[in-house]
Amino acid sequence: MKKPQKTTILLTLFTILTLISIITVYATHQNPTQEIITNTLCTYISTATYDYTAVLEPNKIYNNKTTMKPDEGTLYTKITKQINITLTYTFQATLPTETTITHSLTQTLKTAALPYQINATTPTTTDQTQIQITLTPIIKTELDPIVTKISSETGTTTSAYYSLEIAPTFTINANSTAGPIYQVFTPTLTIEFKRTDQGDIITIEDLLQTKSGAITQNQTKTRQDIINQRNASYILTTMSIGGLCLSTYLYKKTKPKTEEKPLDKLIAPYKDLIIEAQITPKPTPETTTINVETIQELAKTAEILAKPIILTRKPQPTLTIIDQNTMYQHKP
Repeated sequence: MKKPQKTTILLTLFTILTLISIITVYATHQNPTQEIITNTLCTYISTATYDYTAVLEPNKIYNNKTTMKPDEGTLYTKITKQINITLTYTFQATLPTETTITHSLTQTLKTAALPYQINATTPTTTDQTQIQITLTPIIKTELDPIVTKISSETGTTTSAYYSLEIAPTFTINANSTAGPIYQVFTPTLTIEFKRTDQGDIITIEDLLQTKSGAITQNQTKTRQDIINQRNASYILTTMSIGGLCLSTYLYKKTKPKTEEKPLDKLIAPYKDLIIEAQITPKPTPETTTINVETIQELAKTAEILAKPIILTRKPQPTLTIIDQNTMYQHKP
């Protein structure tokens, strides 16, 4: 007999729904109910702008032009007398600040042998947010003897190609309504004397440099949408499990019972071994009772022992073999 159609469908439906709801609960717990939001209260930036004017010897390359600014052409070492450099530093913030800036500057000659500091200024403090610094003119004929001396003392070969590193340091301390600001800014300028396919030239790199920062505040935000999703998944899970329990109960209740095989049909193959009695033999205190699982095993035991199987039908059908102080029983 087939299982009832409706209860089978209900059981299947609620089983699938329960699995889906459990997966939904797991998925909603993968997202946190709180998130960190970073709010920017104030931003600030330090800007260093280098500018230079190269003073030239009389020349044919630039038609006796006497000065050259950035991006106006290549600086050839042989015709460049000196380079005058200025540095403009600016500090800006999106909120009003009370600012103090301490600045100093070093110049380091970098040769093949070792770096050598040729100049250093003492720290100076100001409340100005824009500072202009005029550097000592760069004159290669004054740098060459220093390089020669270093090469002589280190025992290395004197080279006409080296670099000069200008490294100012700005230390910013400022107070704003959003909180204190502290920043250290070192916009390093490199002047290199080198040989290229164009000849002996001077390159000046990193004329514009910046460093920015911000004052931020972290805020914890509750994700109500995630909480709502979790609550909905709990409700769905509760309903689906309840439906699963009910559909399981209905399925078991309406499930057809397995038809039991009639006793006479069960014992028919062994009728030659069976004798029928009205009363089930009672075991004595000395008797050991062994319950046999199947009628087939009981029949084999009867054949081995050459003993008959005693059948009693009431109060419950029982098949018994008595062998001295041992009783073998099977209840179909």
